[in-house]
Amino acid sequence: MTSLRPQGLCPHLFVRDAESAIAFYREGLGAVEVFRNTLSDGTILFVELQLGAGRLLVSEETPGLGALAPPTLGGSPVLILLEVGDPDAMAERAIDAGAEVEQPVREVFWGERYGVLRDPFGHRWAVTTAREQLTPDEIVRGTTYRSEED
Repeated sequence: MTSLRPQGLCPHLFVRDAESAIAFYREGLGAVEVFRNTLSDGTILFVELQLGAGRLLVSEETPGLGALAPPTLGGSPVLILLEVGDPDAMAERAIDAGAEVEQPVREVFWGERYGVLRDPFGHRWAVTTAREQLTPDEIVRGTTYRSEED
């Protein structure tokens, strides 16, 4: 019997310019290319990137296959969480490489240092690291006395 237990999770992002996206993820987030699969015409079917302990697939937008990039869809409803040792430094690195700030990195009521960026291809990234381990009750209490500016 095959185990139904998941072995991992690998987001698959569709972009309008895969080469530029791969360069951004390498420069801005520290990704390392692991594998590249291209079609005979040179179109990137997908590139597998190592990003910390996780993997990320990047493919060229292919409307005929329903593989659409965020600008085609009017934005992205997905937020990819990237845990790092220093979210401030990671945000700065990503911004220097072309990301835009949606929410600056700051201390948040649930006990992390957390910020949200949008990469040049429309994908949204939260950069975070746990600061304190709070119980659900502590998190709920935190929402009553800490503002967005904290």
